[in-house]
Amino acid sequence: MKKTLEILKILFIIFIIIELHIAVVSVLVGVISGIGSEFNIFGAILFCFFVANGFICEILSQIIVLFYKGLILYPLTYFKVFIIIFFTILFFKLRKKFNNKIAFKYSIIPMIIMFILDIYFLRVVPDYSSKTHEKTVTLIGYKKYQQGYCLEEDRILPKDELYKRVVIDHFIKQQEYKKIYMKIHYNETCECGYYIHKDINLDNYKDYLRKNAYSKEYVNYKELEPVDYTKYLVVKNNIAGFTKPIILVSDSLIPIAFYTDIAFEFKDNTYRTYSFYFLDKFDEHEDKEKEYKRRLEEFDYRLLLYEADIKEKSSYRRKFDNCGYSNFDPEKEAIEFYNSI
Repeated sequence: MKKTLEILKILFIIFIIIELHIAVVSVLVGVISGIGSEFNIFGAILFCFFVANGFICEILSQIIVLFYKGLILYPLTYFKVFIIIFFTILFFKLRKKFNNKIAFKYSIIPMIIMFILDIYFLRVVPDYSSKTHEKTVTLIGYKKYQQGYCLEEDRILPKDELYKRVVIDHFIKQQEYKKIYMKIHYNETCECGYYIHKDINLDNYKDYLRKNAYSKEYVNYKELEPVDYTKYLVVKNNIAGFTKPIILVSDSLIPIAFYTDIAFEFKDNTYRTYSFYFLDKFDEHEDKEKEYKRRLEEFDYRLLLYEADIKEKSSYRRKFDNCGYSNFDPEKEAIEFYNSI
């Protein structure tokens, strides 16, 4: 209790010293800026004083936030820093009572041992359900993860179950991505969702959409039905797809996207997605025949890109962990995309 009061006393003295410096600087700046201006000197001094205090409070709050985030996101790093600080203080405390050899023996050597134990017994594995996308585990947990275990459930998930979880997690995060993007770009709420259409299936969706290029809408949005897409989700080998086209509708730059029987492809702990997307936009000010032709050309071009993308099997840029969580970060990617346009 006594030591706590001493610390508080020191902090209070530091606070008073800072405030006195701010007051002196505010008086000097206030007098100089107040002379010959429409503001009175006293008002100028008060203004400088409050601005300076606000600036310092903002800096302190940012430091506290950074410290808090660091403690939550990088606990191992903070633990190592704590070890260094603790044993360094211990070393100088022991030096006052004993010689350097004894002080080193009872402070620095235990610190080295703790670092070795930390490096050997604590490891980091991917965990894309967390903010840091990683998790600190013991050596035993690390070895189990390397064998393919989902540490949350202490079992190895069958490939079909694992891939289905990745698809579901990706779809949830993709919907969130659309909402975040609409909020930061237009400050609007996105009515984003996954739907099916009773008349569209895997056999006719190309012909259906090509035919509707001559309508004001490729798809009659009033006829779309919200869907539990997991009922149509199937996994075969390393491919995940749907037995009926799943339609993602949003208000963003790509308002409509189709996911068909080839929607996700997996390789090791990475995956990529395939979707057929386009802008469902009809310009009524243009000549109708020209607009129909433009829409049809755009549709064929998008379809060509989609089919070429499947054949080329381009890079697998996304990752997933052993529990089926994707490294898709909706907020981060929405902000990055917004800043890039």
